[in-house]
Amino acid sequence: MKLSDEHFDTFREQGYVVVESFYPEEKRASIAAAIRRSLPPWEEVVDDPPDDVLRTDFPFEDQFFNQLIVDNDLIDFVRQVLDSEEIHFRYAHNWARYPNTDPSPRLHRDNGNNTLLPPCDDIRYGQISSWYFPEEVRPDQAPMMIVPKRFGDDVSKGISLAVSAGTQMIFNTHVWHSATTFLGSVGQRYSVTRIYGRADHYWEGVRSYTNLGMREPFRAFIGSLSAKDRELFRFPPVGHAFYTQENLEHLEEQYPGWNARGEYS
Repeated sequence: MKLSDEHFDTFREQGYVVVESFYPEEKRASIAAAIRRSLPPWEEVVDDPPDDVLRTDFPFEDQFFNQLIVDNDLIDFVRQVLDSEEIHFRYAHNWARYPNTDPSPRLHRDNGNNTLLPPCDDIRYGQISSWYFPEEVRPDQAPMMIVPKRFGDDVSKGISLAVSAGTQMIFNTHVWHSATTFLGSVGQRYSVTRIYGRADHYWEGVRSYTNLGMREPFRAFIGSLSAKDRELFRFPPVGHAFYTQENLEHLEEQYPGWNARGEYS
C-alpha cells in the first residue's frame, strides 16, 4: 500500500498511524502462513504452553521475513517522517503472545535501550517502529496500547489497538506504548516488527548486526540484495573507495551473488 500525505499528517499529529489492509490479501495470507511455520499457533502449544512470548529475530532462517524488511513504500514513509534520504535498518523480530504470557505489561518509551539521548518532541528524532498484524487482534488478545503524542506523558490517555487482520501500525519510539495483558483463554497474537532510523543518528539503535557478517542466513540475504538495498544494512554505496577489485572479490566470497547485477563493476 502506498502511504499517503494523509497518513503522514496523522503520524505527525499523533506520533503514530494505523493503516488497515496494508498489503494485498494474498501477501497478508503469505505472511500469516510464514509466521505460523516458525511460531506455533495456540492449538499446537495448548498442552504445554510457554511461560513467555515466543519470538524469532533478524536474521531470520526464513528468507521471506528478511526480504520483507526491504519494503520500499514503508521505507519511503520513514524517509519523509525522519526528513532524510539516508535510512538504515535497525532491527526486526516476530512475536507470538499467548494466554497467560507476560501478564504485567508496562507502558514505556523505547529510550535507554534504543538511544543514548532522552526523548524529544522533534519528529526527526526517535526511530520508526512498524508493527504488522497478519491476523485479527481481538480486545482480549493483548492488543497494543499507545498514547497519542498530544497527551505527552499522560499515560491514562492510552488507546487500545484491537485491529483487523492485515493492519500495520507505525509509530515513533518516543511515544508511550506497550502490549496489554492477554485476557483471552485461547488463540495467539502475532506481530511482525521492523524498525528503521536515520543513517546519521549513530547514537540510536536496537541491536547491532555488524557481528553477523560471516553467518548464515545473513550472508545469503545480503548476497541477494541490490547495491542500493544493501545501503539500508550499512554497506557503503557504489563508488566507495573500499570497493577495489581485490575487496570486491572478497565480498563475493563472503556474500555469494554480491555482484550478480554488475552494479560494482
